[in-house]
Amino acid sequence: LSIFLNSFFVFCMIFPQQGTERLKQPLKALLGSLVGCNSTVHITILVMVFNNIFLTFGSQIMRWYTPSIVIYIMTASVNSSHWLNVFYCLQIIPVRHPYSIWFKKNLRVFVYCSLTIKIVICCLLGISVNVTSLSSFYSDMTDSLLTFTVAAFWIRLSFFILSLCLMLTSSSLTVVFLRRHMKNMEKSSGSCSSPQRQRQIRVTIMCITIQALLHITCSILVIIEQLILGVSIILFDTNRNILCTVISLYSFGTTINLGLSQGVFRQIVEFYIKSKCM
Repeated sequence: LSIFLNSFFVFCMIFPQQGTERLKQPLKALLGSLVGCNSTVHITILVMVFNNIFLTFGSQIMRWYTPSIVIYIMTASVNSSHWLNVFYCLQIIPVRHPYSIWFKKNLRVFVYCSLTIKIVICCLLGISVNVTSLSSFYSDMTDSLLTFTVAAFWIRLSFFILSLCLMLTSSSLTVVFLRRHMKNMEKSSGSCSSPQRQRQIRVTIMCITIQALLHITCSILVIIEQLILGVSIILFDTNRNILCTVISLYSFGTTINLGLSQGVFRQIVEFYIKSKCM
């Protein structure tokens, strides 16, 4: 289902229909990155499941590297989700400070640089040894490889903790502002306080809250799992099945939330429904 939905999102972005909203940068790049990462996560996990069931050629290699690939794709997805939150935060909340105005004007540059740097980091750290075997293979690893693996582990862990703080901050600011705005609208009168406008704001608050809860839950579980594997000597989830399940559920929830929150996708669905009815 997630792969089908993401394929539909890609179709919507590549072939926009007349009368629907046109995506502009950097929103188009962020949505494209997020949809691409979600699709890749589910395809990779499907390959992993197929490999575990049928034990195909090179199954040991696949079992060794696939979980690490899933983790790094998930970090790229989280990075895109963060910038999407920041983008909407700056679009919704009025900025008055000179630095905030400058940041908003140059947001596209920051987004492109962040996405590029994240791809480079994922490629560099992706060649490290899977952290699953970090505790079991100390004696068989060279000092340089061990150092690189430990560094990759702590960098990845630091990223999850930092991303958790950033998501909480941006989501909280946006939700608090929208709630205050809704209260002011209820006190005032006019077209701005119409039920349709209030319903749109409620949907926005709901989608931001859902995405934040998904991110918090997934990040905490991944951080706990990484700490157990990297620091403890306990053998836990050696095949990374629990980790991949958590990431898969996070990716699926993000996909559903995209369909609910992004107007461009809803508009195309409404367009096709109206065309069928006519």
